[in-house]
Amino acid sequence: MLYNYYILTKDLLNNNHMATIFFKINNVQEREVKTFMEEEGYTNKAEFFRFLIKFYKYNKTPEEIRFEKTTQELSEILKKLDKQGKIKKTIDEQLKDV
Repeated sequence: MLYNYYILTKDLLNNNHMATIFFKINNVQEREVKTFMEEEGYTNKAEFFRFLIKFYKYNKTPEEIRFEKTTQELSEILKKLDKQGKIKKTIDEQLKDV
C-alpha cells in the first residue's frame, strides 16, 4: 500500500506548513497496522501514524537516554574545568595529533 501522510510543521516565524510524506508498506506490515489499530482503538490510519511520529519523537531508547545523560555530565565537567582555568588549550590544539 502506498500512503500519503501530511505533517503540520511550524517555521521560525510560527507559520504553519503541511509536509507531505509518501511511503509504502508491504502486505504483512499492512496487516500488522490494521491489527494494532483495532487493538488500540485508532479510528483511522492518519491518527495512527500521527501517534507513531509523536511516540518516536518523545520516547527515546535506553541508549539515547544514556548518551544524553553522559554528554550532559561531560559538558558540566568541562565547564567546571574551564572556569577553574584548567583547560589551557583550545579543542583544535588538543586534537591536532588525532
